[in-house]
Amino acid sequence: MRLLSINFKNEEAKYIELYNYIKNAITDGTLSPNEKLPSKRAMASYLSISLNTVMEAYNLLLDEGFIVSIPKKGYYVVGYNLVVDKNSESSDINIVNDIKYDFSTKNIDKSSFPYYTFNKISKNIIYNENILERSQSFGNIKLRNTIKRYLYETKGLNINPNNIIIGSGIEYLLTNLIDILDSNSYAIENPGYDKIYKLISNNHRMVELLDLDSEGVNISNIKSDVLYITPSNQFPTGIKMSMARKAMIAKWACNNKYIIEDDFDSEFKYLSNKSLSLYDLNKDHTILLQTYSRSLSPSFRIAYMILPDKLLEKYKEKYSFYSSTVSTLDQLIVMEFIRSGAYSRTINKNKSLYKSKREMIIRSLEKYDFLNIDLQNSYLSLIVELKPFNKKLFKELCKKEGIDISIMDDYYMDSKKDNRIIIGYSGIDILILNEGISKLIKVIKEALL
Repeated sequence: MRLLSINFKNEEAKYIELYNYIKNAITDGTLSPNEKLPSKRAMASYLSISLNTVMEAYNLLLDEGFIVSIPKKGYYVVGYNLVVDKNSESSDINIVNDIKYDFSTKNIDKSSFPYYTFNKISKNIIYNENILERSQSFGNIKLRNTIKRYLYETKGLNINPNNIIIGSGIEYLLTNLIDILDSNSYAIENPGYDKIYKLISNNHRMVELLDLDSEGVNISNIKSDVLYITPSNQFPTGIKMSMARKAMIAKWACNNKYIIEDDFDSEFKYLSNKSLSLYDLNKDHTILLQTYSRSLSPSFRIAYMILPDKLLEKYKEKYSFYSSTVSTLDQLIVMEFIRSGAYSRTINKNKSLYKSKREMIIRSLEKYDFLNIDLQNSYLSLIVELKPFNKKLFKELCKKEGIDISIMDDYYMDSKKDNRIIIGYSGIDILILNEGISKLIKVIKEALL
């Protein structure tokens, strides 16, 4: 056990300063896993602050899972060393370590993850559930029933749990889906999710690119039998599909066509009102896809799809003898995380955090006349249109400054050009957000033509 020295700056409440100081000491490895913290009284006496100040800081650390309290023993560091060793021989790790300001759309804010709650649930599952049982081929029935209840409570969907297929990520599920759909051509949004383009191509299918308008994807000239879309929050543009366009697509699918509806980041929409999904409008010809990598962490390789009855029978014929691609332990942990309400609390906490980040970015950017901010509710990113700029130089300067960010060009699968950048804010620590935006503005100014 060691006492910590901190110089309070009085820029915010003392307990927040102490909380941030200890949190940073844990995440950068200064405090080691399982290391004992000073008692509340010892810390208060050493720092000449009130006992209540230390108690509030420790309680925050407990809530966030950075420390644990062991009765009659004290407080111990859980230990999440998020700093990568600079001497590592792995070039991939060194590349990640070069990123200081994460404005990508692919990561979560690690500081907001409920480590303590997740660890507690995990331990309870290990000790109280039979985790050695083989999971059902299409997923543990407890998890599928929990997903059914969650979808009914949050989206008003009444799903048969037998139609839910659990798999290790959307890539795995989509590969199997392509196999049973047996269509030679798939239509996708452009710009869109380039991983889906590559996945379909890798399965030796043709890819049809469909443009977007203000109402969503334009299907007026569609030739394919299957349409892959993100209607609730189109990625990467953030366009919300109009009800008229949804009705048009649902009607199109009635003629022996299929819609693959990727729910993407709809958990994070700011308005709580429920909107009709394409699955609501045409259950017989819509496959609903969802992943927990966005709402929990990219490290969670758990996703699910909901199949119409006709496709479910075909899926059973081909894949019922396959073993589940997600371990029983992982499925039961996620099941209990949802069932206990921890999942909803995490979503709501992150929605509040991400909204604060979004507002901070808008305030920082709105004073500049060489950019235009698209204020539509793209839940986890802001679309910003720039005056003409040198895109190659922009990327080089971003790399030099440790900024990870995408330009809209990266998501076009043809030769279209676009002067918009995508500022994601789910992965960046709020404590360095303003600093990161300042660096980004500096880069933009240097890259303008």
